[in-house]
Amino acid sequence: MAPAGAADGPRLTTEVVQRVIAAAVARAGAIKVPMGISVVDAGGNLVGFVKMEGAFVHTHHTSFAKAYTAASVRRPTHETGIPAPILSELGAVTQGRLTGLPGGYPLVLDGRVIGGIGVGGGNAEQDMDVARAGAAASAPPR
Repeated sequence: MAPAGAADGPRLTTEVVQRVIAAAVARAGAIKVPMGISVVDAGGNLVGFVKMEGAFVHTHHTSFAKAYTAASVRRPTHETGIPAPILSELGAVTQGRLTGLPGGYPLVLDGRVIGGIGVGGGNAEQDMDVARAGAAASAPPR
């Protein structure tokens, strides 16, 4: 019998979470911007977080919201396709969990969304750059 929660197909394993966070931290270090980096599973549950030394205190909130949004809408947060007034309402009813702030990307493996990464602490372009680096690392190394 398979363990509870096991599913066929690609999964967000501890190894994948560590690889995603390591790649994001490396990219943030390369651009010299301390970040908060959150990783959630496909259900929006936090499975990994790093607050780099010097990152703003609020980055745990913003990075989580971005990761949660990317996993739930299965798109980058800056491309949700949700009209701004509705996104604002959804943000309010989800207690800030849904956001259109740039810096969140779904984690996709074999065409299936297995989670999301969210990054906060820089400007929009920096957050997106670091999140893309983390998301790219969700694929197994070749």
